[in-house]
Amino acid sequence: MNDQGDGPRLWVTILFAAWVMSFGYAFVSFASLEPTGDSFTRGMNRVTSYLGWQGVAGMVALVLFGVGRSWPKGHAIRRMTAVPICLALLHILAIVGIIIWASYTS
Repeated sequence: MNDQGDGPRLWVTILFAAWVMSFGYAFVSFASLEPTGDSFTRGMNRVTSYLGWQGVAGMVALVLFGVGRSWPKGHAIRRMTAVPICLALLHILAIVGIIIWASYTS
C-alpha cells in the first residue's frame, strides 16, 4: 500500500479541524449575535456573519479537497476529504432552493 507519510496526513488533520471550527462557528455566530438594524434589514448582521463563516468553511473545504486528491483512489482519507465539499454544495443548493421557494410563494 502506498503510504503518504506524516506530512500530508498532518495537513489533512489541520485543515479538517479548521473546517469543523469555521463550519460550527457559523451556527454559533448566527445564534449569539443580537439583531441590529431597522425595519426590513433588522437581523441582516446575523445572516451576513453566518454566510461569511460558511464562506470561510467553503474555502477551507476546497483546499482540503485538493490536498486529499494526493491519496490513491479508494483510500479512506481521500473519501473523507470529499465530505466537506459535498456539505458545502448541499448548503448552496439548500440556500438556492429557499430563495426559489420564497420567490414563488409570495
